[in-house]
Amino acid sequence: MNRARWLKRVNVVLFVFLLYQAVTGLLSSVMNGDVFEVIHPIGGVILLVLGLIHLGLNWGWVRTTLLAPRR
Repeated sequence: MNRARWLKRVNVVLFVFLLYQAVTGLLSSVMNGDVFEVIHPIGGVILLVLGLIHLGLNWGWVRTTLLAPRR
């Protein structure tokens, strides 16, 4: 599978986990504390991993856009 296909899939899952984290964070006051303490940190770790994968798949753009020397 090529990079563009991976990126499309990772972006969708990344967005879903971003919403998941926002919803669990906003609903923390109405959730059972034990449930929140389990699901929110796991979602955060998954979100972090997905973010790193996203960054890795876009590293060429990051390198040429942000790390290129200014003229």
